[in-house]
Amino acid sequence: GILHFFASEANLKKEQTCCFVVSLRCLPKIQYLLFSASPRPTLFQSPRLTYLQTKQTTNKMKFIEAMNERVDSSFIGKFFQIKERGSSFSTELAGATATFLTMAYILAVNPRILADSGGPCVVDPDDPAGIFGESYGECLEKIKQQYVTATAIGSMVGCLLMGLVANLPIALAPGMGMNAYFTYSVVGFRGTGSVSYQAACTAVMIEGAIFFVLALTGLRYRIIRLIPEPVRIATPAGIGAFLAHLGLQTAEGIGAVVGDIATAVTLGGCPPEKQTKLVAWDDLCRLEGICVPSDNYTCDVEGGIMTSGRTWLGLLGMMIIAVALGYRSKLSFIYGIALVTIVSWFRNTAVTYFPDDDAGNARFDYFKKVVDITGLDMIITPFTSDLANAGVAIVTMLYVDFLDTSGTLLGIATSMGVIDEEGNFPKSTQAYSVDAISTMFGSIFGLSPITSYIESGAGVEAGAKTGLTAVICGFYFFIAIFFAPILASIPPWAIGGALIIVGALMARSLTKLNFNRISHAVSGFLTVIVMPLTYSIAYGLIAGIGTYFVMEGMFWILSFVGLEVPVDEEEASKLIIGKSFRKLTEAKPKKESIEPSDNDDVEESSAKVETEEVTPASDKPEEVDEEVA
Repeated sequence: GILHFFASEANLKKEQTCCFVVSLRCLPKIQYLLFSASPRPTLFQSPRLTYLQTKQTTNKMKFIEAMNERVDSSFIGKFFQIKERGSSFSTELAGATATFLTMAYILAVNPRILADSGGPCVVDPDDPAGIFGESYGECLEKIKQQYVTATAIGSMVGCLLMGLVANLPIALAPGMGMNAYFTYSVVGFRGTGSVSYQAACTAVMIEGAIFFVLALTGLRYRIIRLIPEPVRIATPAGIGAFLAHLGLQTAEGIGAVVGDIATAVTLGGCPPEKQTKLVAWDDLCRLEGICVPSDNYTCDVEGGIMTSGRTWLGLLGMMIIAVALGYRSKLSFIYGIALVTIVSWFRNTAVTYFPDDDAGNARFDYFKKVVDITGLDMIITPFTSDLANAGVAIVTMLYVDFLDTSGTLLGIATSMGVIDEEGNFPKSTQAYSVDAISTMFGSIFGLSPITSYIESGAGVEAGAKTGLTAVICGFYFFIAIFFAPILASIPPWAIGGALIIVGALMARSLTKLNFNRISHAVSGFLTVIVMPLTYSIAYGLIAGIGTYFVMEGMFWILSFVGLEVPVDEEEASKLIIGKSFRKLTEAKPKKESIEPSDNDDVEESSAKVETEEVTPASDKPEEVDEEVA
């Protein structure tokens, strides 16, 4: 009891370790070890309980230390250079877990987005509803289930290659933004684009091959310099705006933004019974009355704006993710998606994902399997040589994949402290090559380009420094292959909030945009705004690059007649934007009138004014200071 009293009253810091050894006749030896991981004993706590807790903590730490030493000295430790890089197996395991949990949402988001392309599904000629018919919808459900398995397999292979070949703690998966471009801009919503599904997958394969050549030859640095700086900076923000736009809509989001006859889009959030489907007013609909409804709808006819429980549940999930990110939680996305998903799994509710109809019952029957290995027979791509209209898609995917990979690799390498002044880091060529090979491998299963994930920074923050982290992430993706029924049953309103938050985080790149130079401001803004409004990343890039070169070309021509554009910081501050910014940020103190006394001459007074060492005439300097502030 005395021993526990002193132990509880001692002011021990968490970093300190205190060892009490007591020798008794009854007991040969008792050691009380108080670690930061174990609670400090109190006067009323059982000595036996404290001893058991301390013993468990001690055994756990001894086990971890022994495991680290065994792995570090083994072939695995030497291969990944764990000791040389100042890491340990337990640290790499913690980093891999953090990385996987922060990017696990891709297993639910990517299949849903890629399934919207329609994949190899064909329209039943006997179904007048076409791509909105029942048979086509059943095919889409099967495609989505297979895309869960394909996403896990592609991510697993990419992570394994990055860890084994490049020895970097960077995980790979199908890139966000690129999957949306593949679906909505290349193949088109349910195959309504100008490029077939087979041609699009072939384009992904070609893009990966070109990327591989650029990685081996070192031409990647020269290509990056050819792209205008404002467009490079604005591209991530534009893709983020595109993803947020998807998250706000119904197909892949919370349904807060819906269609409108007059303004194209408007505020929605109405329940299913209040939704009025929009149709294409073509000759078949106008003359014969056979109108095919689309997934797009409006809430203006029946009303009920922002009364849908699914919309509000999705907003709740978004706020949970945002608040958790504020506390720098590595499980932020998991918290929001998991809560909304679990609530939506209950049947006979207003927010259920399994309504009591044919489609809902089919989804619920597949969900009840829990563990299932889904085949890939429908999405293993038969490549085609017909690449009509696929040229723009190849160039755009290469450009976006190239920028995304470069930014992620350079960012992670910088945070690891292994990058030099020229932007090189160990095994950079291997890292770029792995990214390209992963893209080519994923195209076999109909996946959009696979790229390095910036979420790998969560693992680096946890202390990961070797490729063992990426290998462990690959193992996690391997486990996910068997849980396709669970991952395929995550509703779109659970994913929408995550897409909005991802879009907001990607907008951080705009802080590097030079708004004081008008060509940078306009081209960067058009790059961002055109992408979501046209559902096309390619159109946004064309708008930004074209605007930049046209404006800079005009400035160059006008320079021959003596009209120069200020380019440095001092001259740029003379622009309208610069003046406005200076007026808002500069504090102009209130001028005080100084009257010289009888003993001071005018020269001394003026000298005081110039050096600003003037005491105001007021007897309340604090009030003057507050006014100036």
